[in-house]
Amino acid sequence: MSAPTALLVADAPAEWDALRALERAATPAHDPRVWAALAATLPGFEAKFVSVHDGARFLGGAPLLIERRGFGTWLHALPFLLSGAPLARRGHEALVDAVVADAIERTAGELGASGGEWACDRPGAPVAPEALDRVGGETRWFESARVALDAGLDAAWHAVDRKARQEIAHAGAAGLAFVEAPEAFDDAYALHAHQSRRWAGHRALPAALSRRLLDDGAARLFVVRDARGVLCATLALDGAHETFVWWSGAHDAARARRAYPVLMWGVATWAAARGRARLNLGASTGLDAVAAFKRALGAKPSRYPVRWLDARHASALGRTLAAVQRRLRRGRARGAAA
Repeated sequence: MSAPTALLVADAPAEWDALRALERAATPAHDPRVWAALAATLPGFEAKFVSVHDGARFLGGAPLLIERRGFGTWLHALPFLLSGAPLARRGHEALVDAVVADAIERTAGELGASGGEWACDRPGAPVAPEALDRVGGETRWFESARVALDAGLDAAWHAVDRKARQEIAHAGAAGLAFVEAPEAFDDAYALHAHQSRRWAGHRALPAALSRRLLDDGAARLFVVRDARGVLCATLALDGAHETFVWWSGAHDAARARRAYPVLMWGVATWAAARGRARLNLGASTGLDAVAAFKRALGAKPSRYPVRWLDARHASALGRTLAAVQRRLRRGRARGAAA
């Protein structure tokens, strides 16, 4: 095999869809519709793809979004800590990881990037630290909570805490209804925005982004209702192997009604019925009660690295912009040390 090459292209090749359908470590964020929605709704963002080839043979690749804002440039793979981990043909994983890392570092140098991030959430097939180290910056660690569905819904149900099972059964008998309801977006997003304001260091995801993902079919909106309306809701990204609960929101009355466990178990049931291997409940950094709730649903921790890009390639002005950005984002979660 000749030395592989990496090209930074506008679109993933046709082979990418077949690869992510086959590779069980693929997440919903590996869907090009997600990158397109990000680029279309986030100001100054442009979607690219790092395509790795051995001659004419496609080996794998990864998404990369370029953000141009003011006098600075940032690289995101991906923003909001969505996974930009490479996917590769079997047997070429380590090689593709290294080539993608070199391409990110090279692009950072060519564009004089002031920073960014490379989030590598690839369940069951972690990116090696030596690949991450090829990109200038610092590696920090985050943790998602995943419910295993590959052994079937009954097995997942038995992993749920007994008290949580009782709450789900009681709430369902009390007239709460779980439904997929994209038409309830306005009510759902209002709950999400309200809840986000209560959590330090958290912010609501852009409404335009969520609408675009729903319209393109990359996301689903689920709600739990009672006779008066929406009690809680979640927007989930969905892929061939995993459903990812990305954002959620709940009415003040939802806790007393036990609506949120019904919502999450409803999503698990929906995902299992469609052959998904995992339900990703996301991270709970700094939210101990939320983390405990996810454990009660049978979720297990799934640790993954994020490489925070430094400003070594930036101009003096770019380094100043990076320093200002760090100050403005002080208090936001940046992960744990290794």
